[in-house]
Amino acid sequence: MSLFKDWWHRSFYGKRIAMLGLKAAGKSQFLKSLGCKEANPGVRSQKEKYNWFKVSYPDKVVYIKAGYDIGGGLEIFKQSFNKRIKDSDWVFFIIDIDKYLNDGIDEESHESYQYQVNERLDYINKNVSNRYFDKIAIVLTHADMMSQASSELINTFQRLTREKTYSVLTSHCYPIDARDERVVLECFKRIIGI
Repeated sequence: MSLFKDWWHRSFYGKRIAMLGLKAAGKSQFLKSLGCKEANPGVRSQKEKYNWFKVSYPDKVVYIKAGYDIGGGLEIFKQSFNKRIKDSDWVFFIIDIDKYLNDGIDEESHESYQYQVNERLDYINKNVSNRYFDKIAIVLTHADMMSQASSELINTFQRLTREKTYSVLTSHCYPIDARDERVVLECFKRIIGI
């Protein structure tokens, strides 16, 4: 095997991803748009296993290790987030930007969506070493439902979190329509740096 092929094989083979976020934020849809056949968008998952899958580009293939699509409840989040962040190559914190900016109310907890997102970001900030922060990307789903341009959505989100202790986590934001496979693949490519 050539030196380049050996480097490529080690660099993009068997990567582990973590999907974090609230219930119905778009975690499963993001996985499905990446090419994960086991992802079930629209079904509230507690802990659904998915198998290895590949994310294909014309000139590259990224192989993702088997993992779990874990539901977005607070207790599940607190039980697993730390290990999932440390054990993953890339972490995607999925936020429904429509609910966040319009401050929707969660049907089960009756709490503000924005409050719940902020609570989780604060929890990560306080409980995870900042050496892991560079591999965390904020993916703003449902951007297609908003009238603002992508750059405006990012600016608005960052303005709302600017004074928070976890604002460093919000520096890498990507507004997308998680149902658009082309957009998700381009977002993934930008986040992982290929």
